[in-house]
Amino acid sequence: MARNHYAVLGLGSFGAKLAVALARAGNTVLVVDIDQQRVDDLRDKVTEAIIADVSNEEVVRELNVRKFDAVILGMSSHFEDQVLALTLLKQEGVRKVIVKANTTIQERILFRLGADEVFQPEQDVAERLARRLTMDNITDLFEFKGSAIAEVTVPEQLSGQSLRQLDLRNRFNVTVLLMRKPGGSAETVMTPDTLLEKGDQLTVFGSQKSIIELFKEK
Repeated sequence: MARNHYAVLGLGSFGAKLAVALARAGNTVLVVDIDQQRVDDLRDKVTEAIIADVSNEEVVRELNVRKFDAVILGMSSHFEDQVLALTLLKQEGVRKVIVKANTTIQERILFRLGADEVFQPEQDVAERLARRLTMDNITDLFEFKGSAIAEVTVPEQLSGQSLRQLDLRNRFNVTVLLMRKPGGSAETVMTPDTLLEKGDQLTVFGSQKSIIELFKEK
């Protein structure tokens, strides 16, 4: 799987979780927020963490944002700052800007200002619930830049095989990020020889099509 470069600007609950998931998948991840505590919480989990105001033109210029494959704006509590940050990012020539919106009106405005993708948390939660109800063994799935981060349950056909045997990353473009045993809250330490068992809970990243095909019950 190619190593991509992402910047997450604004570290609310969604932005922080996305940044960590992208970093665990082997990507280069920069996070920026004006809140020192939020930045400090992620400093050891991502490639680089900076305390700064991304609605400031000088800050955006110094971040060298053109080098990133995508920049995610998650600062939706202050829409004016978000609009300014989006404008500055497009002005700097960012390849792809993904923005969080709270309302349909905000979504329309952000698209008109040049956002490449806009997501609404409540709408996305509803769509993920619909997927969970209709797709076997996939309890949550978030689409991102042609790929997906998903919470899945190991089906019968993968049970008894090791991560080395399955070779999911090379064969299917799917990376296992986390593993939990049924009913357990602690993450299981994984090695290439870790055996999967029916009912194990995995967090995976990769091709959405491959994830759905791999983890549906057959």
